Amino acid sequence: MAEGELRIGVLANGPEVQRWQRLALEQLLAVPGVRPVVWVTPPDGQEPDPPKDRWRTALYRRWRRTRFDPPAMRPERIDDLLAGVPRLHCEVQRKGHAERFDPEDLEAIAAHGPDVLLRLGLGILKGGILDLPRHGVWSFHHGDEEKYRGGPPGFWEIMQGDPLTGAVLQRLTERLDGGRILRKGWFNTIDHSLAETVDTVLTHSAVWPAQVARELLMGRNEAAEGVASTTNAPLYRYPTNRVCLDFLLRQARNKARFHRRELQEHEQWNIGLLHQPIAELLKEKPNLNVRWLPDPAPDAFRADPFGYRTADGQLNVLYEKYQYAQGIGDISRVRPKRDNVLKRSRTMLTTGEHLSYPYVLEHDGAVYVVPESAASGRVELYRVNEANDALEHVRTLVEEPVYDPTVFQWQGRWWLFGTLAPLTNAALHAWHSPSLEGPWEPHALNPLKLDVRSARPGGTPFVHEGRLYRPAQDSASTYGHRIAINEVLELSPDRFSEQVVRVVGPLSGTAFNAGLHTVSAVGDVTLVDGKRFVNVDEQRKRVRTRKLERLKQKKRSK
Repeated sequence: MAEGELRIGVLANGPEVQRWQRLALEQLLAVPGVRPVVWVTPPDGQEPDPPKDRWRTALYRRWRRTRFDPPAMRPERIDDLLAGVPRLHCEVQRKGHAERFDPEDLEAIAAHGPDVLLRLGLGILKGGILDLPRHGVWSFHHGDEEKYRGGPPGFWEIMQGDPLTGAVLQRLTERLDGGRILRKGWFNTIDHSLAETVDTVLTHSAVWPAQVARELLMGRNEAAEGVASTTNAPLYRYPTNRVCLDFLLRQARNKARFHRRELQEHEQWNIGLLHQPIAELLKEKPNLNVRWLPDPAPDAFRADPFGYRTADGQLNVLYEKYQYAQGIGDISRVRPKRDNVLKRSRTMLTTGEHLSYPYVLEHDGAVYVVPESAASGRVELYRVNEANDALEHVRTLVEEPVYDPTVFQWQGRWWLFGTLAPLTNAALHAWHSPSLEGPWEPHALNPLKLDVRSARPGGTPFVHEGRLYRPAQDSASTYGHRIAINEVLELSPDRFSEQVVRVVGPLSGTAFNAGLHTVSAVGDVTLVDGKRFVNVDEQRKRVRTRKLERLKQKKRSK
């Protein structure tokens, strides 16, 4: 690899690939310093061997051809991306399920000096091709290789009721789906739609080759070494006709249940207090004796609590006040009393657009608030003015629609963590700055992680015994199900790693026991929120109207 350059080769079946594969190649080639040097395809007309089980799997194959159409798998061409790049036609030798290149073809590929080969086609590769490029052959496996080897992606997760569908970018070895893991992520399994599940996983994992390439160009050769997979997971194959029929019935039942829940089960959050510092949650069995505020109105909820104390020691809790009749949230304040009697809450901020997650931080003697204002497409900074009991706008921090923006200082820099649509629960992004007011720059490796179990911020980062911890939401089973506390192992403008060290919630045995998605620190008090489900007429009408409109749009598009 020449200094400042990464030479890429592409393995494909031809000039036509799936949309997600083109996206992966586009993002890789957009990295400064990446240069495509060779393009390898089978000779025109070389067809894959027909499947031996084509009759036993005929129903699934027919369903895929006629009823299964995720946008990520639609065909697109890549010859425009590889214009001027030498193309080699290499006939692979098939033995069983494995494919090998002839020695002459290996020499021809090696003559172009690729540092990496990105596999976008062909079959199960074995032999000398795996060791030919310096940084190996990179290949995607869409599934958690520790549970599912083989395929098809997403199918067996739905069949087994697994709420998570994994994906990996691996450096291939001789072991099927047992290579060296370069990147790994976890996404929600959408159990009523295999197409939506597959589209999400394929589209959003496509960024990984570009991320690894950036690290290599920073001089981190270890980025292409990865971690060896030791999986002994069963090897899955295309489903038989009987299994496919069971799948179609299961997916239909799941869809009916999904629509019923949307119509009948609506979230109601409430705020609770734990009279202990937030670091107590790191204990193996923390005290979760929560004191809930009085129940919200039947058609409203209180969520995302953050607090501060005024000069007289009064606890002020800012939160998202959501009323189903309006359909948007605003930022309100309550002052909890020991007797649990609440006076009327005060509205602190309303913009006509949805607001939530009023993150509180203190700096240079002032109290600042950074609410989620993703609907406006910006992250705004406000200051609490105790003299007139108001939030005063200071400045815009980031011109991005960030969800649950969380701002903190660590090792001399300011950090802003949050997620971006469409993966608001899974795609963690970060920005950094020398000062609170900016300028803010995106992290070199955004998105930092793709993990619905521990990405989206869920409260106040805190330092305990010199270590930085970051609460995050675990929405694997349902949105806001529980809190995962990450220990941040490495954080700099071009590095990041963390690991989950504790999971908290939901708060069973209480009135709000269906979810927990915020834990925030106010000295010796920790604020939390809890979820239960209610049936709200206004929301049911809104959902019904939305569903009818979608049906009309589908009919018009046919």
